Amino acid sequence: MSYCIYEVDREKRIATLTFNRPEKLNALVPMDDLEEVIDRLYEADRDNDVAVVVMKGAGRAFGSGYDIDAVRARRGFTEEKRPPQRRRYWGVDEWWGRRGILQKILTCDKVTIAQVHGYCYGGHFEMMCACDMAIASKDALFTHPGYTYLGIEGPIPLYVLMIGWRRVKEMMLLGKPLTAKEAHEFGLVNRVVSMEKLDKEVAQIAETIASRPLDGIVMGKKEFQMAMDIMGLSAGYDLASISHTLMSNLKFEPGEFNLMRELKDKGRKGMYSSRDERYSDQAWRDKDTKKTTKKK
Repeated sequence: MSYCIYEVDREKRIATLTFNRPEKLNALVPMDDLEEVIDRLYEADRDNDVAVVVMKGAGRAFGSGYDIDAVRARRGFTEEKRPPQRRRYWGVDEWWGRRGILQKILTCDKVTIAQVHGYCYGGHFEMMCACDMAIASKDALFTHPGYTYLGIEGPIPLYVLMIGWRRVKEMMLLGKPLTAKEAHEFGLVNRVVSMEKLDKEVAQIAETIASRPLDGIVMGKKEFQMAMDIMGLSAGYDLASISHTLMSNLKFEPGEFNLMRELKDKGRKGMYSSRDERYSDQAWRDKDTKKTTKKK
């Protein structure tokens, strides 16, 4: 099954790219899923009938990030012998690298809008950050769980420019998801509306932008791209690739929670149970999960 549903309204000049794995909260499995999203964005770039690309998720969430088994494989924990660093680096280059999905979203010629509801976690959180705008429903939750279990990494310069040093560090070190209200207050998303109004709000914004001259949109995006390069954002993505590779060498001390080992020994359900027991101080987890599930 295709990971993306890609549709174009040529009269309105709006393309919609929907992540379509709702049974797994749209979890990503490389490489095919990433290549498919990149291909659709290149298609939008070349299409003169597209001025705006709306990115959204099917089902209960925008997206839960990388499939956890894929994370384990990418870090070399599915092999008897750990792969060399160069191969682990190549394995993440299509995510953060110059030709990877995040920089493709960031440098897309057309305006990209993330339409966020439910979970916006992990890799989907990073994709949302790379979009030009983000509109969220009130039930949306934002974070990257990997920071808690596998170390701090990612395009940190982009995060810092968006929400500031203190908030980035709080998100990474505490692991508590940001609510839609907090994300809006911090500048992570542009607007927050009820779930019932989300489609309409995004459509109105997309149609307004798409009514602008296409040349102005494309050349304006190029100017933004150069400005971001001057501020070091492209280098930040290169840093993310290198830091991820280094983090795959983590040495867990006795008594520390080892996500990869728990996943191998106990499977997904057992791993999550061990995580919740280990991080019992995070009382917000059950509250936020129940709240999000109930609303959907």
